[in-house]
Amino acid sequence: MAQYAVPLVLLFIASALTSVVTTGAVKRIAEEVGAIDRPNERKFHAVETPRMGGLAIIFGFGFPLMLLAANDHAAELVSKNLTYLFAVLASGSLIVGLGVYDDLLGSDAPKKFIVQTAAAIILVSFGFQFSSISIAGFTLRLGILGSVVSVIWIVGVINAVNFIDGIDSLATLVSITIAVAFGVIAIIRHDVFSLVIMTALTGSLIGFYRWNRPPAKIFMGDTGSLFIGLLLAACSIARPIKSPTALIVGGPMLALALPVLDTLIVMKQRFGAESAIGARVARMFNADRRHFHHILVEKYGSITKAILSIWFITLLFAVAAVLTVIEELRNAGYCVGVAGFLAMLFLRYWFRRHAVSPPVERQA
Repeated sequence: MAQYAVPLVLLFIASALTSVVTTGAVKRIAEEVGAIDRPNERKFHAVETPRMGGLAIIFGFGFPLMLLAANDHAAELVSKNLTYLFAVLASGSLIVGLGVYDDLLGSDAPKKFIVQTAAAIILVSFGFQFSSISIAGFTLRLGILGSVVSVIWIVGVINAVNFIDGIDSLATLVSITIAVAFGVIAIIRHDVFSLVIMTALTGSLIGFYRWNRPPAKIFMGDTGSLFIGLLLAACSIARPIKSPTALIVGGPMLALALPVLDTLIVMKQRFGAESAIGARVARMFNADRRHFHHILVEKYGSITKAILSIWFITLLFAVAAVLTVIEELRNAGYCVGVAGFLAMLFLRYWFRRHAVSPPVERQA
């Protein structure tokens, strides 16, 4: 891995700088075409804010990767991972198209689900999939069900990242933390492909954070959150060698625990209300204020405190994910993961900052 150190550092710097510069240009374009996020009862920003910042994230991610291809080690890496790269390019193109369409014109849940599923099927068909489930030393072969489970996981992660994008910089910070954890895991596993992808993504997100930190000058929009979700989902099940990939409770999946668990909890709550089964299923995809960040903002009366709390829990899960891939530290990793889970439950269900909900700090 040492021979990739200099190219990776250059990739990180180039991704961050490219993202910082292009975000300003994307902001002006979004304002001109009317891609504006307007305040409403579900949102915490107080002024109209351009979206489509995800285009800058994508450009910051992709453009330096093309430049890196001139490096001999990078060219060697590309030749060994053409299948994976093609899968990410093809599925990513679908997701970016969906995100741009949604940011400009708006898209309903069924259309999003169809495109996301198509993107997931592309990834799975090119090798991003589980072949077995491994829990406490017991392994269950999935067979054809492995492909189905993999598609469900990928679509789920894409939506989980999308749903957590509800407060200035929240999705950016959470994604940076998860991407760094994935990068460390890639180093431990000697997975150069995932390491390169996560290095470029981390640099691009850090560059974008300059514009997205509170009060945000631009939002990533669905263009960004869906694309980030796709990359994280893909790298969470990428395999560094040609061997069966097991779905293990730990590793990269643990790093994604907060957005995934939040999505599952919210969908269960939406489905549980009394009504016809069709209406209950449809309601699972309706926007409301049940997500973790909505709850914490109401409890704290402070967007900043809500962001810091969610970031801290994400950090716990990220540390747990790294520890669980080191055999000697696996039990410690599970303990840290349990601590993150308990902290999430405590803040969501039991923690009460104020007896009466205070006025919410608005983002100007």
